Amino acid sequence: MSLKSLFKITIVILVLWLAVWRTAGTPNHMNIYANDARSKPEQRTNCAICHTVKGRESDPKLMTTFSLEFKANGFRISPNMRERFPALFIGRDVPIGDIKTETITVTTEQVVVNVSIKNGKGKYVPGLGQGDFKLLEDDREQEIQQFFGEDSPMAVAVLLDASGSAIEKDLDRARNAVLDLAYRLKPDDALAIYTFGEGGIQQIRDYSSTIGDIKPLLKTVRGRGNTPLYDAILQATEELRDRPERRRALILISDGGDSVSQATQRETERKTFLAGISIYAIDLINTQKEAKRSPERQAAAKTLKDLAEETGGRYITSEGGPWWLTNRGKLKRIFSDLIDELHKQYTIAYEPNNMRKATWGTGRSSK
Repeated sequence: MSLKSLFKITIVILVLWLAVWRTAGTPNHMNIYANDARSKPEQRTNCAICHTVKGRESDPKLMTTFSLEFKANGFRISPNMRERFPALFIGRDVPIGDIKTETITVTTEQVVVNVSIKNGKGKYVPGLGQGDFKLLEDDREQEIQQFFGEDSPMAVAVLLDASGSAIEKDLDRARNAVLDLAYRLKPDDALAIYTFGEGGIQQIRDYSSTIGDIKPLLKTVRGRGNTPLYDAILQATEELRDRPERRRALILISDGGDSVSQATQRETERKTFLAGISIYAIDLINTQKEAKRSPERQAAAKTLKDLAEETGGRYITSEGGPWWLTNRGKLKRIFSDLIDELHKQYTIAYEPNNMRKATWGTGRSSK
């Protein structure tokens, strides 16, 4: 064994030991309570809220009523728990003063806004209510008609590029990526899978919360034909818009090329944005070193970036990350972080109260 390999193994062991030590030294459920926006600051380091000072938290006889309910709820804090334990949580009618105020201005007739809130340490802030948000359009406050907290069910449409530009190696990575994503969803979430390629646009799986049928379906996907990328996005958008879940996301796994769509990129961005759906574009191709030297690949990557940014989503590659992770491991982490982000968003729906019809646009030239 080389010195370089031995050094890497030593580093991995040290990292694992540190992770175990931190977990043992700081119970994760106490961190969850402390990061809750409505937890009382003076109680965030008080272990006695979960168990007696001299007791062990693993002993049920020494756990508090709050701790038992917290554990039974999968170490998640529900709105009902915040109401039941007023000694531990700030009332929902009391404003929270340590959250940075942000102004979001949108000028469309029907608006659904997904909002992620992070604290100064970059951690997602749970526990906020409708009263913690204010919406302004053209400097005029808007009435929030619907508000959904971070535990609301989510509908996800996955669009998988199965055109001739997707070679088998890339498709295999994409299949694994879809499986990893599916395993991260919660029981109340619904997932649909679309492919686009030789057979046109096909929904190979309707919206469902089960995952047992996904792997066999993905094995049948082969890369052939042209690439109706924009048409596929619009079809999935129209069907996703009709879902009962108000939290919706479209995850696109593609190389970014389009060859036969009737729709334009500009039209696709506009209609998807106005439907209140964000595109999260996963570029598995452009993470390869040879792709970085290809002007065609760079142009396709820009297409994916534009689609994501213009709809309020994100453009994602598997570049970077810990050096010891394989590509599969990096993709697992990407999807874990993405689904965690989507689950912790707040969804706000409103209709503008000004009668002027506004137009959509960002100043970029039409494509």
